[in-house]
Amino acid sequence: MTGRLKTFTVLFALLLAASACSGRPESYSKTRVIMGTYVTITAERGDLPEILTRAAVFDAFAEIERVDRLMSTYKQDSQLSEINRQAGIRPVKVDPEVMQAVKDALEVSRMTAGGFDPTVGPLVRLWGIGHEGARVPAPDEIKKALAVVNYKDVAVDAGASTVYLTRKGMYLDLGGSAKGYASDRAVDVLKSKGIKGGIVAVAGDVRLFGSRSDSRPWGVGIQHPRDKGGLLAKLELTDAAVSTSGDYERFFIKDHTRYHHIFDPSTGYPAKGLMSLTVVAKEASLADPLTTGLFVLGPDKAYAFANAHPEFSVLMVTSKGEILKTGLFKSIRIDGPITPTQD
Repeated sequence: MTGRLKTFTVLFALLLAASACSGRPESYSKTRVIMGTYVTITAERGDLPEILTRAAVFDAFAEIERVDRLMSTYKQDSQLSEINRQAGIRPVKVDPEVMQAVKDALEVSRMTAGGFDPTVGPLVRLWGIGHEGARVPAPDEIKKALAVVNYKDVAVDAGASTVYLTRKGMYLDLGGSAKGYASDRAVDVLKSKGIKGGIVAVAGDVRLFGSRSDSRPWGVGIQHPRDKGGLLAKLELTDAAVSTSGDYERFFIKDHTRYHHIFDPSTGYPAKGLMSLTVVAKEASLADPLTTGLFVLGPDKAYAFANAHPEFSVLMVTSKGEILKTGLFKSIRIDGPITPTQD
């Protein structure tokens, strides 16, 4: 799964998170298209002159663009694109930052027992969900794609600073973690420029820090998985990252079956068992891939993981409409169960 497919979720979340800021002189908000999706940055002015607040937001956008140049699979001159071109041929020397991003992605893969897999790209391209011509591939096509999907076949040599995809046809895509990483780096830039509170929203990831100028926390809305105009829950947060994955973001229906864009690397088919899953963590670089990994694990394993890791708060809606919640979500009233739509 790629983070660029989570646009609708974040736009709705951002509506709640930033609506209190838009139009207020105490803040400045700007939206651009970077990394193939909408990026919105909101900064509280505090004691800073408006010109310095705007400059800080501009610098934060520049930081996200810098990360994109390093880790994009759509830019042919990026280091990630070179890694993919050399799959099965040779290791590629990368910057320390790219090396760390790859290592972090692989660590989440291990944490989720392969639920999150940054090599799932061949399956994404095969199904084409979210693009014209999306289809259910033949079993032999899926089997062929699965042969080159396995995060364990990414060889990382920290000493030599190289990354190597050990088999031809493999494809490394950090889209499921790079957007969260870019959000965190943009927040670092804002803080270094004197911004005391703000929001960086990249695709399905919302990274919040500090508070509003009136000292109130930020408000974030979680999209209802079966009510396009509704909210499942509302949160008030200060320093946190929120990421949501859902089967409603990009999908098609064939023979009364919903096929969405979050693939299970163990089967080659869209993951089963959940409508949506939201993670609250300290950093977006962790919340972003963890959301995908837990969604793929399914409700039982994801719930067990969340209870074993209280540093994360998790909200899930199962495919049967049941609501499971841990951490911060336990204190929030959420009406349920949710009635699944007839596909």
